[in-house]
Amino acid sequence: MMGVFLAGMGVLVCIVSYLQLRWIHQQVQGFFYRCLQVLLVIGDGILFYRFSNQFYRLQQESLRALLLLISTIVLVWLILFALMQGIAFLLDKRRAYKLSLRYILGGCILFTALFVYIGYRQAAPLVLRSYSVTAKMNIAKDLQFYLLSDLHLGSGVDKHRMDQMFAMLEKQPMDALLVAGDLFDEATPTSDLQQFCMKCRNASFHDKIYYSPGNHELLSKNRKAYETLLKQSGIHILKDETALVDHRFYVIGRKDKKEKRMELATLMKSCQADKPIIVIDHRPCFDDVHAIDLQVSGHTHQGQIFPNTLFTKLAYPYDYGAYQQPYPMIVSSGAGTWGMPIRIGTTSEIVKITLKGQ
Repeated sequence: MMGVFLAGMGVLVCIVSYLQLRWIHQQVQGFFYRCLQVLLVIGDGILFYRFSNQFYRLQQESLRALLLLISTIVLVWLILFALMQGIAFLLDKRRAYKLSLRYILGGCILFTALFVYIGYRQAAPLVLRSYSVTAKMNIAKDLQFYLLSDLHLGSGVDKHRMDQMFAMLEKQPMDALLVAGDLFDEATPTSDLQQFCMKCRNASFHDKIYYSPGNHELLSKNRKAYETLLKQSGIHILKDETALVDHRFYVIGRKDKKEKRMELATLMKSCQADKPIIVIDHRPCFDDVHAIDLQVSGHTHQGQIFPNTLFTKLAYPYDYGAYQQPYPMIVSSGAGTWGMPIRIGTTSEIVKITLKGQ
């Protein structure tokens, strides 16, 4: 399925690039046109490489970051140039105003630079977001949870961001660290996952990490090997499994909805009614079973880049934040990014959740 998507993306990029070059050629020829042609062909090549299996095997972090930057610039350029062409066509058709190629290129260069710069700036900070949730029962002592989701190790979270993330978590007392899927994906190099595992082993909360997979783990050819590394690091992998933690609360980790998975009611049969139940489910949707105290989810990235945030809200009505009915659910925008390492109108975050008694 992923191969079909990437092939379709490749065909679309080729068509858009061809139409842009053809339109430019009608406006101007000679040396200037040849330069644009060469730059666009090189940019398209880097963009194709970004979404190829070879990029996923690239180990040099600095080179990977550079290629991500260039491919992001190219993709933004293609989209903005197509929009500018559309505007020029409509203005010309209505004979309102004729946009010259100079203005279109100048506008695209300016807006591409601004879009990518602002996107990198907004994706750089890692925010600590806090929520308070009331359980369905009395709890002798408040429970402190931290939520990570959608790291996309390698492309979404590099080693610098990993250092920042663990430095923030080390300062916090916690009862459990909940990892709600898309920890790794089809682009994650082995070295990045090994780095993550090493940091987990050395963390003060190394025995309190509970992880359930998302949809992107299903795309990784290294899934079994990576899960073995995670288990060896002491991380509790819950795939339609229930864990009783410190005889105080339950954590139920669910498989992604794309996999054949058990009913939540079945997973809850072993849970005692006097202990809180925490569910990790990558995709933010409510279940018919309402006798849980908290669900944590991710997946949406809150749309990551405006205006995609609007479309994400249509696909996932519970796309970000805290929801109370029919039971408490916290949806994170994620600690990393996917596709392009930028954010517009959203933030990368770690979520702190305090579960209080009645």
